[in-house]
Amino acid sequence: MNNPHQFNYAQQLEHRLAMVLDDINILKKFISEQGLGEIFENKCTATSDGAYCNIHNIEIACDLKDDESLSWGMFK
Repeated sequence: MNNPHQFNYAQQLEHRLAMVLDDINILKKFISEQGLGEIFENKCTATSDGAYCNIHNIEIACDLKDDESLSWGMFK
């Protein structure tokens, strides 16, 4: 469908998640091309693993076939 207004609600959500994943792939490529991988592997905060962990979590959450993220809580 070329007209996004023809998407039903579920199709809209699936498309939005696909766009998020596409941007994640662009960010990962940029990180790699700029030699920033080591920085993103370092711990970001006392309550979080490296930024790559967060990127991976976004990928998991966008995968509608994976239920892992349904048990996660919000960062506070």
